[in-house]
Amino acid sequence: MKTTKLDNSGVFEPMTVRSSEIEFTLPPEAVSVRSNGVEFLSSRELPVWSELTIDLKSPNSDAPIHCNGIVVGASGNKHSGFVISILFVGMEAEAQSQVEALARVQRMTL
Repeated sequence: MKTTKLDNSGVFEPMTVRSSEIEFTLPPEAVSVRSNGVEFLSSRELPVWSELTIDLKSPNSDAPIHCNGIVVGASGNKHSGFVISILFVGMEAEAQSQVEALARVQRMTL
């Protein structure tokens, strides 16, 4: 993933990634939102097939969008960072439409 695909518009709020072993917050410019998941640059490697909870926040809503996901890809190294790909699973229809709206807005701002 090229850094030009990452959000630098200021449209999004930080994203929180949480699992049973870790919790960290990512700045919006490190996250690329897709309609079925997210991709982000992290200083920490996450094991493939790990289950995570992700809170996406949009300035259009006070409440975060809670998503469950599975790490489906992790590439990179500790020096340049890891590109982590997460696929959302079991999303409710309302959360799915909110994520799709965020993905559309992000594509338009690139």
